[in-house]
Amino acid sequence: MIQLIASDMDGTLLNDEMEISSENIAAIKKVQAAGLEFVVATGRSIEEAQPILQAAGIKCCYITSNGAQIFDEAGQNIFTVGIEKEKLALAMPILRQHQIYFELFTDHGGFTENIDDRIASVAHWLKSTSPNLSEVEAFKIAESHMATLPINFVSDFQEVLDNPEVTVLKIFAMGQIDDPALLLAKADLSQIPNLSVTSSGANNIEVNHEAAQKGQSLQKVTELLSLSLSNVAALGDNFNDMSMIATAGLGIAMANAEDEVKAIAKYTTVTNVENGVAYAVDRILAGEWQ
Repeated sequence: MIQLIASDMDGTLLNDEMEISSENIAAIKKVQAAGLEFVVATGRSIEEAQPILQAAGIKCCYITSNGAQIFDEAGQNIFTVGIEKEKLALAMPILRQHQIYFELFTDHGGFTENIDDRIASVAHWLKSTSPNLSEVEAFKIAESHMATLPINFVSDFQEVLDNPEVTVLKIFAMGQIDDPALLLAKADLSQIPNLSVTSSGANNIEVNHEAAQKGQSLQKVTELLSLSLSNVAALGDNFNDMSMIATAGLGIAMANAEDEVKAIAKYTTVTNVENGVAYAVDRILAGEWQ
């Protein structure tokens, strides 16, 4: 019997407008009213994820930055694993060499060296998770969501690295969809030991500590709640969701998911713009999917 449902955000819980539909909100509240746990597991930082759920009136646990941090329902951080500075010193020059824009996500927020590139890259990222969006629509959404996708500007990332109080959780690199430079950079980054190199769309690379994966952090959450992974359902659409879909007893892929994600999932729900989370929740609560 399912006792916990974990859901990715972009391309899964959120629609193309980066919002939670009323149907998905109602479904999450049904889950919680039934006594089940609901957990958000996202590549986003807590600063990017929590306001959206709070605006929907949902209080839950969070796995953020691909598993680099875990927060309880009260918003208290209970787990953090960052990238060692020597690994950053190897990874960042690779992205610069391939001329790929990237940001640093830390336990003190996200950082960029170029705000204009940030808006353009978010627009390209949106198109990678929501292919039906036009470029104009993607740019309009990116610009209008700068408040819910907060970022800090620094002239040089060295300012961040030199701050002993800051832990870098994730490098988030973005380019054009299927840019050959991304593939080359990803291959080079994958040669660095003890790093997790994945992506949440066709135009990005996400670099974390090897212990920062959604599946590993989902296991930590179940241990804290004294639950079995066999009683956990996990929903996602992209490569950074694969570890939790494989780890959970019930793995569910979105209809808009990558083929590799669908291949390891037990069930496939409808798309994120068709309230795929709500559809899956109804099947789970009815006992049809278990």
